[in-house]
Amino acid sequence: MSQGEKHPHIPARNLLDRIILGGSDGAIEGLATTSALNGAGLAFGTIALAGLAFALAGAIAMFFSSYLSRRSELRSLQIDATREGMEIETEPDEEQSEMRELLRKDGYEEAEVEVIMRRLVEDKKLFLKEMLRRELRVNIEDMGADPFVWPLFAGLAFLLLALLAVSPYAFSIPRPDGLMASVAFSLTALFFLGSRAFVPRNFNLKAGAESALVGAVAGGLLYLVGIAVSAL
Repeated sequence: MSQGEKHPHIPARNLLDRIILGGSDGAIEGLATTSALNGAGLAFGTIALAGLAFALAGAIAMFFSSYLSRRSELRSLQIDATREGMEIETEPDEEQSEMRELLRKDGYEEAEVEVIMRRLVEDKKLFLKEMLRRELRVNIEDMGADPFVWPLFAGLAFLLLALLAVSPYAFSIPRPDGLMASVAFSLTALFFLGSRAFVPRNFNLKAGAESALVGAVAGGLLYLVGIAVSAL
């Protein structure tokens, strides 16, 4: 029986990054929006309704903007792969020389470079994969990804975290308690996402604190804006 990898990599790292991005945006923007409305002195029912509308609109916007970005990224990857494949076919000597130089820059000795090159020359698909990875820092496997998956998870993460900031305003509680609950929920979520506490071996206390601080500053500033607007 083979022994498992001692320090396994995080599966679906790119998907996880999109979830963190969408969730962090939702938490910060949800907190900022509801704090501004609270500072303006609006009734909790109004804040809850406006916050819900904001969360839905923001999630939809996050999905479509992420989808368009991802689709454009996949098209660029396809163009790069097609161009590199054509150059491997039509300019083999130049491409092999370029690959040799890339391998040397990565620290391979000359004897190792020659062994690797013999293998790559025999397999053009492998040659293309390595050329894209080493020259353009592109993984050819990414081209097979569904363009809807990453944007969908980013949008859902935005929605859930924005709703978390809104949730205290759905209850009949004193105004300071509602604001403090919204702040506590949002900053805890931001710390959790920013620190990657859900991946213990990648936990980063500083990153989590910075993420929470950004949310606190955004919420505080918009709360003061709400107070200023209500005073006009």
